[in-house]
Amino acid sequence: MTQCRWCGQQTSHPQVCEWCRRDLATGALVRTLPPNPNTSASQSNPPPPASSPTTPVSSQPTQAIPTPPQSVPLYDYSRPTTPQPTPQQPADTVKFLYEVSEGYTFTAKLERFFGVALPLAALNVLVLGWKPEWSAWSNLLFFFLVGAWLPNSYLVDKFDDVEMFRDMGIVLFLNFLCCNPLFAFIFYGLGLLVIWAITRADINWSLLGVLTAYVGLRILFDLVLMLVDYSDLMDWLTVRIAFFGSLPLLAMFLGWFVGGMFRSDYA
Repeated sequence: MTQCRWCGQQTSHPQVCEWCRRDLATGALVRTLPPNPNTSASQSNPPPPASSPTTPVSSQPTQAIPTPPQSVPLYDYSRPTTPQPTPQQPADTVKFLYEVSEGYTFTAKLERFFGVALPLAALNVLVLGWKPEWSAWSNLLFFFLVGAWLPNSYLVDKFDDVEMFRDMGIVLFLNFLCCNPLFAFIFYGLGLLVIWAITRADINWSLLGVLTAYVGLRILFDLVLMLVDYSDLMDWLTVRIAFFGSLPLLAMFLGWFVGGMFRSDYA
């Protein structure tokens, strides 16, 4: 560094002051600053680069860094999203499984009932047409068997309720007074409707189903006896007190009670 004698500032140029632009020897004003010889010399000979410290190479073998296990995705998106078709089971198997879990439908109950009742009714018709004098015993046996099959066909419930015993007594009393199943059925139905309209109580549908089956079959058998001239239409329509005319209904109620004891309640 050189001190200018004209302005007193320190300048790095050896010939011209960088501050007042005067020649250091003559003091003349210099318009253009000539190149600094010291700067060009330092640029032509750059200092050697500092040596970087070398990292010593270890002779020990490197240990492999264990990689963490990759998490398994919860859902494999590579699989197709369309549902695969499931093998269909046979229709009979599906129907059986539905009946076991949900119970028989009303159509299935009718099929089960008529599958046994109709062959027995046809057999009883043959007996009545061949030996009408056996009608009393034949009807008793037939209605007992049909009554026993009714709860096992699941068309009606079991005969194990106190209200059913009460309603059965009322129906038997009406049959004993009328000696006509149709009139007794009509009287019981009208009385039931009156009681329901007054008290709004539950209707005993099982007993109504038993009475419907009894009246229909009883009319069929009485028509067969009329056709073979064993009974008269006027005798059947006559309303009178008779005990033996109520025995077939009593046999059906007894079969209903006995059949409910052997019923399987899986449906």
